[in-house]
Amino acid sequence: MLNQHITQFLNYYCDNKKLPNPQYAVLLKGKWGSGKTYFINEYKKQLDKSQQKYIYISLYGVTSYDEIEIKFLETIHPKLYNKKTIFAGKIAKQLLKGTLKIDLDDDGKVDGNASVQIPNFKPEDLLNTKDYILMFDDLERCSIDIISLLGYINFFVEHQSYKVILIANEKELEKTVKYKNIKEKLIGKTFEFKTNPDLAYDSFLSELKNKRRVKEDILEKEKSKILELFEKSESTNLRILRQILLDFERFYDEFLFEYLNKEEIIKDILYIFIIFSFEYRQGKEDVAKLLNLEYEYSKYTSSFQEITSLNKYNFINNNDAILPIYIWKDILVNSNIQKEKILISLKNNKYFINESTPSWSRLANYNYLDDSKFKNLLNIVYKEFEENKYKDYRHFKLVSSMLLYFQEKELLYVKFEKLFDLIKKNFELLFREKSLIIENVYVYFIKNRNITDMSYENIAYFESKNFKKLKNYINEVLEEEKILKKKRDSEKIILAIKEKNTQTLLDLLEGKNDIRFIDYKDKPILNNINIDNLVNVLISTDGLTMHYFGGILKDRYSQGKEILFEEENFLKELIKKLEDYILKNKGKLSSYNLKEQIIENLKIALNNIKISSEKKNEK
Repeated sequence: MLNQHITQFLNYYCDNKKLPNPQYAVLLKGKWGSGKTYFINEYKKQLDKSQQKYIYISLYGVTSYDEIEIKFLETIHPKLYNKKTIFAGKIAKQLLKGTLKIDLDDDGKVDGNASVQIPNFKPEDLLNTKDYILMFDDLERCSIDIISLLGYINFFVEHQSYKVILIANEKELEKTVKYKNIKEKLIGKTFEFKTNPDLAYDSFLSELKNKRRVKEDILEKEKSKILELFEKSESTNLRILRQILLDFERFYDEFLFEYLNKEEIIKDILYIFIIFSFEYRQGKEDVAKLLNLEYEYSKYTSSFQEITSLNKYNFINNNDAILPIYIWKDILVNSNIQKEKILISLKNNKYFINESTPSWSRLANYNYLDDSKFKNLLNIVYKEFEENKYKDYRHFKLVSSMLLYFQEKELLYVKFEKLFDLIKKNFELLFREKSLIIENVYVYFIKNRNITDMSYENIAYFESKNFKKLKNYINEVLEEEKILKKKRDSEKIILAIKEKNTQTLLDLLEGKNDIRFIDYKDKPILNNINIDNLVNVLISTDGLTMHYFGGILKDRYSQGKEILFEEENFLKELIKKLEDYILKNKGKLSSYNLKEQIIENLKIALNNIKISSEKKNEK
């Protein structure tokens, strides 16, 4: 059995008849999370059965020797020890004076000299640890200087003949220069603990609440596979395995048990859950980037095709994470289980596909089709595409990407030119029939940065050389549409001033809290305005409208909005034209309002541009 030799030696070491005065300590070393503490806890149970006395102390965060001695007292005299009455730094004085005051009946009152009423009690015996085996865990995590700490422990070993077992991650201790010297003096035997995932796994399962029988129904059945994944992860940290099992129980209880009755998908989700968790918790860079959505291609898909470090888990099919990566981030990084989002994302998954599933969705999962079904579905989808049945922009884009992919792989026997012309024709029809308008594209993929044009209903676009050509073509068309949209909106600004519609001015130039609306708070538009038409409507409008328009422009330009500075020349030209009008129309109310409400604010705007530009140049 793994580590049995350590148990056998400790039995010999702790036996006073066989080894009455060893004059050395035993070190049990291993990496963090390797199971050292679990092992020593099991060994403590063995000592309890044989009625051998021991004191176990975790030195994690301990800052003084008083704290260590408090822990001695907790073990030796648990009934006498009371945190309300014993404080670090005062123990020795109370013991020597015989004035240790203890609340024996826990009534909140100190019972005077109650301690001396205990039969055969001697105050100096409180810290008598003779015949106790001392166990010090987490040496490397102690806040006391490690050399001083080992010297303190050596006093027990060398001068008082104690038997001491030390548990530590020795690699951390070795970072201290003088460690090796004192180790030679203090430690006589060193054992490297070997991780025993099999035993630890069973122990971890016993900690589960098991409300939904995840232990019996899933985790016990999948033990060998999970331990295989643990081995492939190249981790020896059993704490990670324990935490992952606890986290999966929560995910199972809150979602998988209630919503999914298919064992196959639960198993596959379990495997991905385990794999991503192992890699992420070990700080593997590429998986951390994946789950933090730094790979654009996979953010809204379930693909992790470029994460080569996951190749070691070679039983995974098609690099498919089942759920979109952004949902895995919610589950594993943010501990946020959003049931509705998970259900929606699974709708077109292979596990839920049946004869009622749309043809395009079944075709997208072509890896699970035979020749006959694939050919039949491909013909159906192509015919539907010819009939222009895919009206949603991203739906159209997904089906186009599939057809281009299959054509490129010589699975669709249509010439590229013919197919591409058909795709362009259908795309233009989306605009013509108003199935697609530029505002919708802007809302989905420009203004809302949480949505990326990479997939449709959790099915990623099929990447190919010819699909890149299509994306370039679409981008060119959308750019043309954006230019036309900006021209139309510039005319809306003129109309709003003419009709004294200040709300439209605010919405267009300052923005509104509505994702469906395109505004120009952070985008230049004034250069698209016909300046002569603007001057004419400003002259004709009232002072309140001028006040709004001038105020908007005054506050429009600041540091961080340098993209708007390209409107500087437009502002200068507008001032010149308005000043020419004022010069020729002195005494008119319109001239007064133009000067006070427009020109003065435009000058402030130009000064803001100047100041921001100078600050940027200084950097």
